[in-house]
Amino acid sequence: WATIIRPTSFKPGQKLPVVLQVYGGPGHQEVLYTLRENLLNQWLADQGYLVVKVDGRGSPHRGREWERAIKFDFATLAADDQVSALKAFGKEVPEADLTRVGVFGWSFGGYLSALLAMRHGDVFKSAVSGAPVVDWLDYDTHYTERFLGVPPAAARARSRTGPGPARR
Repeated sequence: WATIIRPTSFKPGQKLPVVLQVYGGPGHQEVLYTLRENLLNQWLADQGYLVVKVDGRGSPHRGREWERAIKFDFATLAADDQVSALKAFGKEVPEADLTRVGVFGWSFGGYLSALLAMRHGDVFKSAVSGAPVVDWLDYDTHYTERFLGVPPAAARARSRTGPGPARR
């Protein structure tokens, strides 16, 4: 449910900064053991980082309750799972320098990267938010309404999904 990618020249005991790659949206599995999915991450690790990926609640293949846990709230559990996993990772891997942590993601991962930087600035020192969802009312209807409900009845869910106010 999690993976760490170390530099090719990794030396046990050497402290390294951490980069957390996130997606975190429902129905998507980030932790895959394929060359295609990890080529860029290995390159990044070879620049002197530990790259971490975690499949938190909402990701598939762990049962209905796990997958539906983030229904109506894309912010709270998705962010909390990433921070909790990162802290657990720091306890297991002494080489992880948790005072130097960055996060990056694309699409839902871009949304989650920005959210993590804003809500957990004490944990994340930098963030790259690629093509983030900035307003769920403007995102793909089939995806948004499946997990957040149909507006305007879903106003409660929308207001909890991000840092800004929901549009009316």
